[in-house]
Amino acid sequence: MDVNSAIDQAIARHQAGDWAGAEAAYRDILVAAPALAEIHYLLGMSCLSQGKASAAVKALRTALRMKDGRGDWWHNLGIALRQSGDPAAARQAFATAITQLDANPAQQAEALAEQGALLAGTDPQEAEVLLRRALVLVPGLPSAAGNLAAVLFNRCTDGEFLNRPEAVSLLTEAHRLSPANTVIANRLGIALLRAERHQEALALFDAVLSREPDNGAALLARSDVLSILGRFEEAAAAARQAAVGSSGRPGPLVALGVALHGQGSLEDARQAFDAAIVIDPDNLPAHLNLGTLLRDLGDDEGAERCYQRSLQLAPSMPVVHWQRAQARLIAGDFVEGWREYEWRWDIPGFSLSPVLRALPVWDGSSLPSGAILLVHAEQGHGDSLQFVRYLPLLRARGLNVLLQVQPALVRLFRESLPSDIAVERLGASVPETVSCRCPLLGLPLRLGTCNLTDIPAQVPYLSAPSDRRDLWRQRLRDLPGLRVGLVWAGDSREGDPRAAATDKRRSLSLSQLAILGTLPGITYVSLQKGPKAAEAAQAPFPLHDWTDELTDFADTAALVSELDLVIGVDTAVIHLSAALARPTWVLSRFDGCWRWLRHRADNPWYPELRLFRQRQWADWRLAIAELVNALALSPPKRSG
Repeated sequence: MDVNSAIDQAIARHQAGDWAGAEAAYRDILVAAPALAEIHYLLGMSCLSQGKASAAVKALRTALRMKDGRGDWWHNLGIALRQSGDPAAARQAFATAITQLDANPAQQAEALAEQGALLAGTDPQEAEVLLRRALVLVPGLPSAAGNLAAVLFNRCTDGEFLNRPEAVSLLTEAHRLSPANTVIANRLGIALLRAERHQEALALFDAVLSREPDNGAALLARSDVLSILGRFEEAAAAARQAAVGSSGRPGPLVALGVALHGQGSLEDARQAFDAAIVIDPDNLPAHLNLGTLLRDLGDDEGAERCYQRSLQLAPSMPVVHWQRAQARLIAGDFVEGWREYEWRWDIPGFSLSPVLRALPVWDGSSLPSGAILLVHAEQGHGDSLQFVRYLPLLRARGLNVLLQVQPALVRLFRESLPSDIAVERLGASVPETVSCRCPLLGLPLRLGTCNLTDIPAQVPYLSAPSDRRDLWRQRLRDLPGLRVGLVWAGDSREGDPRAAATDKRRSLSLSQLAILGTLPGITYVSLQKGPKAAEAAQAPFPLHDWTDELTDFADTAALVSELDLVIGVDTAVIHLSAALARPTWVLSRFDGCWRWLRHRADNPWYPELRLFRQRQWADWRLAIAELVNALALSPPKRSG
């Protein structure tokens, strides 16, 4: 046999992709010349190309016994060992290859990538180190980038981990490394959604769907984020499309129910949630969202059954307790409601400054002599106005109190509260004598408001600066008839989509109140602040507007104190008016806030308050008609 000629022919077959022919030729050559290490190596590679991993291992080991120091051979032996099911030996082979390939960065990077992939399942931290080394040597190396993306993705498989800030950074890097991987892109989108970065999440799901229009996971997640953004029709469409490719799965039905609920199609939403539960009786989102729907429908018993089932499925999930808290409070069950309300701090949107978070929370007990209890605002202006009534009760217990609230409330509360209660803006420095803190809405639980009769409902508990009242008394004195203040919209809070969706349901346009202008003997005064205040300039009836003179709630309180009636939607001004003991009429949305309770025209928090409720979702016509009729037939008397 002419060995050189046979080698040339074998290599030609190898290069042409005739692996079996090359293998046979190499074996014939080795019969005649068994000491040729390179032929043993090529035999191993031809076997590896055919998927004959065990034969490849045998040939490659023989080649390396004859000629060690070949890092590339060790690399390929590692691949053969991995394919043959011997990961321990493969790791040793790759480790040797990495050491011997110092002079060849490109090949060393490939070996690092293989070793990293091999370690990904058993030692992901070491795998990450190796894969990053590979990418330093060869930036963008596909094998290293893809494997590192997988390692980072695998760190984020736990649903709870997605709530952590680091999940977004890990998955962002994974997506950068493997941009075509739609599984990673979807997971990053969910992490962004959990981080309340809604628009970024939506853009990512849209990008996935531009490549894969029927990607069920992206469609479902897109429906979720669209519902959060208040784009309910689009959310319903995405959920229906997701359902086409996932027959028999509850997820699209739950997403559809959420979207229909947001649209006000309440019975259709109920059917969707019920259908999801039929498919999966243990589906937590279905039970939880059905509970919220039943709460909005006024079925407190049905809602409680759903929340109890949700708690069986997820006893430590904050959102379950938070939703149940609101349902229990609106049902008048303060014992359970306030207890469950404590879970709010684990819900997105409830944040504390590091200074406040570092302070222990007051448990309701007495404090050491000289110690100060810091009571602080936690939600909106209306919440502070409603619950500041508890501050005198703390002083009656002998507690030293420092109150920190929103800047717009400081002057009013200093005017209204006992002089021995210090009032500062939220975020001011905390004295060293402060021993603990309590959020304002934590006071009912700690001060024993167990039922409706326990509410400290004596009004007025706020008072306006006397000099400002005198000013408004003089200005309003000559206005004819009943002097009625109007507030028709809340704070849209565009940066918070959930709050913005709620505000959209609770707010009106001034034109919807045009019928008020048909009533004789009434003068209207605007109390509307914010973007909607501009509507006063095109009011459908004469409307006095001095709101540019109202710099804070003390100024507003002075004006309100000289009015005969305040009419408005559920806003902070309503709480202010009622706390000042002014007659206050509220237009309340169908899914009204828990503080207005059920089926009542009055309210135990505010004796001077009267409610006019929507009878259908997003339909104000009947509520406005009832208010106008009451104003025509039984208006409050003019004061002063």
